[in-house]
Amino acid sequence: MKKSISILTLLLVGISAMGVGLSQLTLSISTQGPDFYADNTAVQVGEKYLLVYVSNGATFAGLNSDGTLVDAVGNQIVTDAVAVEGAKCGFKAIQYDPDMYLPGGDFIVVLLDTRDADGAVGGLVAQIGTSEGADAASENSITLNSISVAAKAGDDPAMVASTFALAPAGTQPPVITSLKGEGESVEIKVGNVRALTNYEVQSTTDLSAGNWEAVSGGTRLQLSAEGGDEIPRTLAVPQDDKVRFFRVIVLGS
Repeated sequence: MKKSISILTLLLVGISAMGVGLSQLTLSISTQGPDFYADNTAVQVGEKYLLVYVSNGATFAGLNSDGTLVDAVGNQIVTDAVAVEGAKCGFKAIQYDPDMYLPGGDFIVVLLDTRDADGAVGGLVAQIGTSEGADAASENSITLNSISVAAKAGDDPAMVASTFALAPAGTQPPVITSLKGEGESVEIKVGNVRALTNYEVQSTTDLSAGNWEAVSGGTRLQLSAEGGDEIPRTLAVPQDDKVRFFRVIVLGS
């Protein structure tokens, strides 16, 4: 993910004591940006971030495609925030009781990629990116702690949503129930599908080579709000194809 300019992402997780008798702590979250999706496009305005507390001895286990935690015991969602202009997490601050998130644990910021098949944010979680951890404060803390996440080798940005969210357990393999090609498009229907699951249509022109690639417009297919038992989609294909094979996979399986 080469960039023509050096990118430095600064992630601030500030923690300080406030209130009478240090009974409340404040915590703020923001990123300097720009943050990116795995396909090298900048995070859209309105995209979602999570602040997650990872208990002492636990590790961050990731997210399910519905946005819930894989490990709901060792990990806790503290708050969420949204991306603003500049492809960055907008500033947000909260107050909390010291005994809610004990010292010894860490706070991490999680960037979500919730784009659907049409590229709009607000769908299921497809991929995530995480920051490094910041130590949870004690009730006597009065300092502003922060993590500075610098650009990686090759000027890669620090916050990139490139890890797949997990599909629901027990999801069955999808099937192509209808396929009709005409010109530069193909009408396809995907069956044996379920809610809260991301599907992807892939194609190849040579079965023996095994080089399957996602079809344009065929990734992150999801059941509509109305549900149903099939996902219909019109997909673009090269006009000069003499033969093409299709398959459907479950993302994050």
